[in-house]
Parts: sequence; structure tokens; C-alpha cells
Amino acid sequence: MLAVLMGTQADEAFPEAWHTDAASVQGEGVCNIRSKVFVSPKLWYLRVNVIEAQDVEPHDRSQLPQAFVKAKVGNQILKTKLCPQKTINLMWNGDLIFVAAEPFEEQLYLTVENKVTPAKEEVMGRIILPLHIFERRLDHRPVHSKWFNLEKFGFGALEGDKRHELKFSSRIHLRVCLEGAYHVLDESTMYISDQRPTARQLWKKPIGILEVGILSAQGLQPMKTKEGRGTTDAYCVAKYGQKWVRTGTIIESFNPKWNEQYTWEVYDPCTVITLGVLDNCHLGGSEKPASGSGGKNDSRIGKVRIRLSTLETDKIYTNSYPLLILQTSGLKKMGELQLAVRFTCLSLANMIYLYWHPLLPKMHYLRPFTVNQLDSLTYQAMNIVAVRLGRAEPPLRKEVVEHEKKQS
Repeated sequence: MLAVLMGTQADEAFPEAWHTDAASVQGEGVCNIRSKVFVSPKLWYLRVNVIEAQDVEPHDRSQLPQAFVKAKVGNQILKTKLCPQKTINLMWNGDLIFVAAEPFEEQLYLTVENKVTPAKEEVMGRIILPLHIFERRLDHRPVHSKWFNLEKFGFGALEGDKRHELKFSSRIHLRVCLEGAYHVLDESTMYISDQRPTARQLWKKPIGILEVGILSAQGLQPMKTKEGRGTTDAYCVAKYGQKWVRTGTIIESFNPKWNEQYTWEVYDPCTVITLGVLDNCHLGGSEKPASGSGGKNDSRIGKVRIRLSTLETDKIYTNSYPLLILQTSGLKKMGELQLAVRFTCLSLANMIYLYWHPLLPKMHYLRPFTVNQLDSLTYQAMNIVAVRLGRAEPPLRKEVVEHEKKQS
């Protein structure tokens, strides 16, 4: 049977038709060779201001507690400082910052814990709060605080035993909000591809359109062995802003030709598009990595970064870019990637206006994070993006996301 696609890449049938029957791939591997567009999840900073707690009693009532609050959102765990005074009415007034992604699947777990000894801690109360109940703040105005009752932690409280139910409850005073005026950093600021705040209401109009034609690669190195000979099954991933694209995989070729075109809206010219070429190791065959390792991660071939501020508007650039990767032996060229790039300016006045303003939204300067906080939050955001994109079908795997976002 002969099937012919009459159309362009814009047709819905393009990902299914392109190379589906021409490749010697079986089973689930067929899904992993098709081109696909991915969108990063919408990220928020969650600010938890732990103010105070009242009527918190330790298990040993003969001693006053020396307490702190532990907060958990997904895999992120943060603690307040110890309350400076030993008392049942505790005071902290400290901020804990987390990264959360829509849809909000995780919950905020808070526990008030007593540091009995340097090596022993006991939970005196806890509360679990869904993230969607919190206010979404669009500026630096104060958020109203609220008292929450703490659940008693221990025997009876977990088992539903009401025989020893107390007539009063410990409670905690919180001021919690989702910060919409920040841009959640999930990549190095040196190679940032998006600077918009989280809240869509604060976005400006796009100033241009970026068009990228991913044409081909030449001189790729063999990345694995198949039937005793070196081979490479290459595909390209491009990331700009919240949009990721993955080309189809060209089977067993050191000079693959993709000829695929993608577009992005540009909101700031001081941004960078990153394109990486990888070897597909999920085709369901008996290939073995050339390095000899038994892992099934897609192998990194190299990547290219293009800074939009270096491009002339409305000019088509057709160039071959070296694919470089940093190895233990030093920087190595793994081939070349041929691209066609054009940046079209929609409003020259708006683009000039942006050059007179700071790189990030103003909340980053009104209420800045510390360097350690920013490094930790960026790492957590990258992990969340990798997990969410890894759930797509077919998935954009964690090693691909890390390859695109890593600074080196």
C-alpha cells in the first residue's frame, strides 16, 4: 500500500504521516519518532508567611516547647527558624517560598514540631491545605492573614478516636498567597527565553514573531551500535518561552534532514532560543549506547543558542551552527545543525521601549529573593517542568529538558 501526504507541516496529519511507515520501528517506538509540540506548565511562586501559633502543647506538658514549622509542597520541604522563646504561644513571622504548577495537584502540608533534643523532634499539630484556596496577588499589596485550626497529631487523632477530644484547638496564623507578578525562573538568567510574569493580566503585547526552520544536520557522530555498526537516530528539540517543539526522528542517518518550521511570539528581544540535537534511544530495538552504558536515556549530541538581540529584523539567516558538547576531555564538536531563522518585528516603538526597562518584572526588584533562594527555586522549577513534560504522550523526557536548560 502506498500513502502520500499532500499538504504542509501545518496539517494535523503531518506528525502521523511523516516517516511513520518509512522507518524500521516497531511497537511503541513508532510514537517516539513523531514530531510534537509541548507547552510548559504555568508556574507560580507560593509565599507562605508563618506568623504565629497559639495553644500548642507538647506531649510532655511539664516542659515548654521549642518549636518550628515545617512546610512541604510536593518534594519541596522548608522550615522556619526555632521560636526564640519557649512558650505555648509561638512567634516566627518568617517567609517560606515554594514553586507550584497549574493544575495544582500538590497540597500545602504544615506541621508544628517541637525540638525535644538535637536529634529528636516531635509533631505537635498539623494542617493540610489545597493550593487553589489561596489568593493570587498581582502586585506588592498586603494579603489578609488567616487563622487555621491545627489537627492534633498522635494516637486517636489519626485513628478517628474521639474519646480524648479536647474542647479547644491549637491554631496557626498564616498569610499565604500565589505570587502572579514574578516571573518564575526555570532556566539560567544568562540564557533566559521568557521574562513575562506569571499572571496573564500583566503581559504586554508581543513585539515580534520568531520563525525557525530546522533543516538538517551534517557530520553527526555515531552514538550507539546496532548489529555491530555505529548508528545515530537523531531528532532536534527547540525551546523558547513556554513552547517546546520536537522534530521527528530520522532513523540511522549521520546527515538527517527534518525540514520542519515552527514559530514563536516574542515579548522581549533580550532572550535566547535553545536548540538541542539528541539521539533517540527509545525505538524498541536492540541498540546499545556507544559509551557502553546500559542506560536508556536519550544521548546528548550537542546544542545551539541564538540570542534574538543579535538578529536584524525581517532578515532570513540560513547558517550552519556547530553542535558542541562539554565532555570530561573538553569541548567537542559533534556535527553541525543547519537552521533558517527570521525575526519579524511587529512594533519597533514597543521594542525600543523594552530596552529602557529592567530585564525581569518589577516585583523582582521591589521584593527580591536572596541568591540562595533563587538558585533553589530555579532548580525546583526545572524539576517540576521536567516531571510534567515527562507525562505527555509521547513524553519529553527528563534528560531532554535538562539538556535544554543547563547552562553548559
